[in-house]
Amino acid sequence: MRKITLKHTMPAKLARHLDEDLNESQRAAVTAPDGYNLILAGPGSGKTRVITYRVAFLIARGIPAQSILLVTFTRRAAREMVHRLETLVGPGAQKVWAGTFHAVGNRILRRPAHLLGYEPNFTILDGEDQLDLVKLAWQDAGLSGQAKLAPKPDEIMRLISLGLNTRQTLADLVAGPHPHLADWLPQIEKVAEAYAARKRAANCMDYDDLLGLWLKLIREFPDQLREQADLFRHILIDEMQDTNALQVETVETIAAAGAGNLTAVGDDAQSIYRFRGANYDNILEFPKRHPGSRTFMLDVNYRSTPQIVALTADSIRHNRSGFPKALTSARGDGLLPAVVATADVYEEADLVCQQVLEARDNDVPLGEVAVLYRNHYDSVVLQGELVTRGIPYSVRSGLRFFEQAHIKDVLAHLRVAVNPRDEASWRRLLLMLPGIGPAKAAALFGKIGDSPDPIAAMATKEAMDAVPAKTRGLYAAFVGDMRKLLATDPERHPAEAINAILKGGYPAVVRQKYERPENRLADLEQFAVLAARYDSLERLLAELLLAGDVYGMDTVASSDPKDVLVLTTVHQAKGLEWSHVFVIRLVEDSFPHLRAVNEPGGDEEERRIFYVAVSRAKNELTLTYPSTITRGGYGPMTFATPSRFLTELEPTLYERAELDREFLPLEDDRPRGGR
Repeated sequence: MRKITLKHTMPAKLARHLDEDLNESQRAAVTAPDGYNLILAGPGSGKTRVITYRVAFLIARGIPAQSILLVTFTRRAAREMVHRLETLVGPGAQKVWAGTFHAVGNRILRRPAHLLGYEPNFTILDGEDQLDLVKLAWQDAGLSGQAKLAPKPDEIMRLISLGLNTRQTLADLVAGPHPHLADWLPQIEKVAEAYAARKRAANCMDYDDLLGLWLKLIREFPDQLREQADLFRHILIDEMQDTNALQVETVETIAAAGAGNLTAVGDDAQSIYRFRGANYDNILEFPKRHPGSRTFMLDVNYRSTPQIVALTADSIRHNRSGFPKALTSARGDGLLPAVVATADVYEEADLVCQQVLEARDNDVPLGEVAVLYRNHYDSVVLQGELVTRGIPYSVRSGLRFFEQAHIKDVLAHLRVAVNPRDEASWRRLLLMLPGIGPAKAAALFGKIGDSPDPIAAMATKEAMDAVPAKTRGLYAAFVGDMRKLLATDPERHPAEAINAILKGGYPAVVRQKYERPENRLADLEQFAVLAARYDSLERLLAELLLAGDVYGMDTVASSDPKDVLVLTTVHQAKGLEWSHVFVIRLVEDSFPHLRAVNEPGGDEEERRIFYVAVSRAKNELTLTYPSTITRGGYGPMTFATPSRFLTELEPTLYERAELDREFLPLEDDRPRGGR
């Protein structure tokens, strides 16, 4: 049989971009042959550009955009890549399957949900709703009578999640890192079974189900595996080092059943999410799992000065595992990173504030300055000093917007509108009514949950008789509010649905139940503005509950991000960059974290966290540590030990900065929190 080769002509614009915008190593990765490819991308090496150009190259070769799966770890990253892709290949870029693992799982599971015992309109539980159902399953398993001794529902919930994501059984986890739960294993397994049953009955999935049921779908239904293998001719995984066993097994199963085209992109030295179940071996062992795969190294840093890159490279050399690093900078010379010892945490905060203001005076916007720390509580003293000085700042480690209680209340209304069988949301709504506790809420849901029209069932005499007499008036008003909510056609007009909630009895609940009620109601008004961008309530709810990268921010005195200093944990800073970066509280037991270094592999994980921290800086990097500390803000002051990540650095790669302490006159002294 003759072999016919079909040649595609690459658009001149894309060919020019490949030639002009990429260095030699980037171009080799972008134009790699089909098969299994590993792209090791050091900090600032143009990883996003390479992934985007790789997808554009595949489309130019004739691969349909809808046959490409691009999995990222944040919605922001997916949006950025698709936007860049549009500039290269046009509007067809929107056809690429781009999104987080959970978002892709949500999209895939909708149509074949019935195969798994669900209906296509299933709703997604967030963490609090999930815990609510686990508590009920905990009671189902008979543990409520042994409450003082039994493992708590939240501990069991974490075990269930960890087991699913790491592909371990509950017995494996109990036998390994949780031996104190060995006597309770049969009951824990009963809780897990009851929890799964309750989710199916309520037509709800939690975040983990979006991954676990996706894998179950392709494992137990060969037609589904074949369909996905035929659909996804090329799979690209961003941040491979942050994947867990469940995620990798899913995409590698699909790739193996199909064309065998899988491109993994990441940096093993930036693997810092082991506590979430991320498996370091997913990237480290990639060449072993796929013999004959190709490895491409991106080691030219376009972000940082040579001095910062040299310190970054040196910071990771003490780790015994990992791919060898040969990082270089494409930029001109800059300042050596500075290491500064302060007298205590108050002077450390004082120093940071002064240096931040000095940078601003030198025309560096506050939004281009960040303070990084290993633990959120290490920022408290600094925040006090920032407030005292009136320096606007934001905290990136706060609650997600949709995890705030008043937002979750409104989401519960909306979720019931989409899925009237959503037990967790019904319970949240019913518990807002005075005189209705958990038992009464469960009894009420029992009367309406199985009805074809739960809203109508709420108004029946049987349901009304189950409500305490003193609550019936408020209950009747609540029923009326729910009817008005549905009358807005919330599925097509989610913004109108939120406004209907605000016009009902819920604002009175906010004023009675929460602090700063007017601020919360203003939040909800802005929520309605956000919702107006969506043409489907189902889509709004799914995207909000999958928005793992959207966080609320506590800002002071400014609404313009360019004028706001950033405070963030290193974990939240991953993937970001700033002109000037301060890494504070670099002492033993804090950075590295005491508990982490006592776990197997903990020392290397903590060193990778330090590597991520120092590689965020573009122009200036300052590392600080207090020489003395007190525990809990009181008690004797003790000398602190500088972090091992400082003492093991080559001394020629940084400069020791000496503080010139000019003391103010006594009458000008400002109070320092608790000192």
